Amino acid sequence: MSSEWTIADDRIAVTFDPVSGGISRVTADEAGLTRPDAVAPSLYVLEVPRGGDRTIVVETSAQTVTRVDRDGGDAVRLVWTDPVASNGERLAGEIVATARVHDGALRLGLSFRLDAGGVEAVRFPSLRGIRPAEGSLELRGVDYSTGTRIGLLPVFDSNAPYWGTTFPDYASGNLRPELVGTPTSPFVILASERGGLTVEPAERSLAFIGWRASLEPGFDDSLRRTAGEDAAVTLDAIHFPAGEGVEATLPDMVVAPFTGAWERGLDAYLPTQEPTRRSAAAWLDEPRSWLQVQLMSTEGEPRYDFETLVDIIEECAREGIGAIQIVGWNEGGQDGLVPQHRPAEKLGGEEGLRRALARARELDVATVLYVKYVWVEKPGPLWEELEPFVSRDANGQPYAQPGPVYHSSRKRYGIATPWYVPLCFGVEALRRRFADEAARMAEWGADGILADESLYHGRALLCFADDHGHPVGASAFTWDDVFVEDIRAALGDRAGTFVIAAEGAYDDQFAHYDVSYFRSASPTHRPLGRMLRPDARIVTALTGFDDRSMVAQCVLYGYAISLEPYNFKGRPGDMPATVALARQADALRDRHRGVLWNGRLVVDHDVVAHRPDGSVHDLLTVWEGADGARAVVVATYDDEPLSLHLTGLGAAETDDLDGRRTRPADGRIDVPARGVTVVIPLSDPIGTL
Repeated sequence: MSSEWTIADDRIAVTFDPVSGGISRVTADEAGLTRPDAVAPSLYVLEVPRGGDRTIVVETSAQTVTRVDRDGGDAVRLVWTDPVASNGERLAGEIVATARVHDGALRLGLSFRLDAGGVEAVRFPSLRGIRPAEGSLELRGVDYSTGTRIGLLPVFDSNAPYWGTTFPDYASGNLRPELVGTPTSPFVILASERGGLTVEPAERSLAFIGWRASLEPGFDDSLRRTAGEDAAVTLDAIHFPAGEGVEATLPDMVVAPFTGAWERGLDAYLPTQEPTRRSAAAWLDEPRSWLQVQLMSTEGEPRYDFETLVDIIEECAREGIGAIQIVGWNEGGQDGLVPQHRPAEKLGGEEGLRRALARARELDVATVLYVKYVWVEKPGPLWEELEPFVSRDANGQPYAQPGPVYHSSRKRYGIATPWYVPLCFGVEALRRRFADEAARMAEWGADGILADESLYHGRALLCFADDHGHPVGASAFTWDDVFVEDIRAALGDRAGTFVIAAEGAYDDQFAHYDVSYFRSASPTHRPLGRMLRPDARIVTALTGFDDRSMVAQCVLYGYAISLEPYNFKGRPGDMPATVALARQADALRDRHRGVLWNGRLVVDHDVVAHRPDGSVHDLLTVWEGADGARAVVVATYDDEPLSLHLTGLGAAETDDLDGRRTRPADGRIDVPARGVTVVIPLSDPIGTL
């Protein structure tokens, strides 16, 4: 072949280099992206250590494509036989890639077989030379149910360990790998001011795929982290084949251009989701605030025993708090002696806990017991027994990290912290053990459990143990769904109503967990978890003693309130002002329960709020009930009341925390300082496109 060739539909065109077979250009004008002409073609990079050199790679631009099979004008299959590594060695084997454009998106597949094996990682797709046609470029993803926003151009927010990289980059860390990775961030969006690209697996996958954005050739001004006019971004999706790296077929990947605001980048991802799980527990259908209370920490202080817990439960009932998350009820206190959960004798033992749970049932206060199954503590009473079941790295060593920091100065400075070692949920007997323990908690009378740190496995992304019954190098996330369903199976008749909650559930986990608890106390919180799961049960923490802004955020985004005075070491009477606000918020949502509590967030709507200076106010959501009824929620975190003009609003009535009803004139509404206002239509639907 002597000239470039292209596959295309009416929205996207992908051009391939005739020599290497790499992608030389993706044309989607509406995406607002461009590519410098000097950038080499790209598609894949295989990392193949050889002869003690761990930097050897097989890169598309250095290859000569062996065969190209066209399938009309929209699909192609490319074959590279005996590819050449960067050290000049020709490797016996074959790499096969497929590419197809459909409905404005590019779907890519890749498989390989190298007789000598040793493929440790594959960057696929590896997309070089990405620049915005004008303005800025950002990387968008999701972490802990919050949208991440990373600047790429003209300012690049590098988090690279500079001693180990050639270019500034932004990628996963080794302690919190979910920062940029799938399944915890199941897609990434490259967003310009006009549009961008969404990159994701074509089907949902629990395989771990790392996302990395690199700036080439680097900073123009390193102090300001600004790039030169010739700089461009490379985006890599990094896969880790299991086994000896002889052969593998990677998950198909999609590159989907979009136009408009970055939120339009979600359009390609949302159809791949499994449905959100909805619990049959009736109390979740009622607007209820929670209290989270720690009875004892790992330092062993009996802050509240089970007799005092009864008093706290009765206080919750008097204050209108309908659920309580009980933390540190177990031997070892919160996060101590994990993963063992037995009622602490110094707090009153099993009988004392049973009495407290029974009193809660009498008062209709739902009880959720905090559990922690991801780790085993070293040193700890279960280390020798469970050590065979821990996740192991490629050298056969257990992954480990420092345990939690509590109260005492030695703990605060890391002098006396035990190690936390992640367990491998691929061990069926281990999952059964945890499931049986959770079933006992249901027998004691608890209404549910909350699995802490269930969103990740610490440093364990892959498990290389060869005696766990799974492929060597399998993704640590593979059994996250099975873990929950094993618990549910052990519950028997309680399976439908016993609530299984998670901390900071990543998107796929919403198909299995009933509730997600997290912390969102930030003025820049971006509710991407809510946007991905418009009807999920999500609870967030309030620790302020006059937490008006957080109460407003909860109504705005449909979060249940978790009251946590003194960082969940206190009780309701310690934060009377916030408790009173929570009671008002629950009453407001109860007045409009079908929409604001049991409804779903509407992402596409035409309601816009304008401030007096004409700027758009973005703390606005639209909610819809099962019957089609809608409501607008507007909040402010400002210290002064806010007057807004809403477009797309017909005849309506407002409602707020105080229960005051007003009729807005000409679409103008007032929002109290650090407050929230709900707008209810009187006749015309709200926010209908």
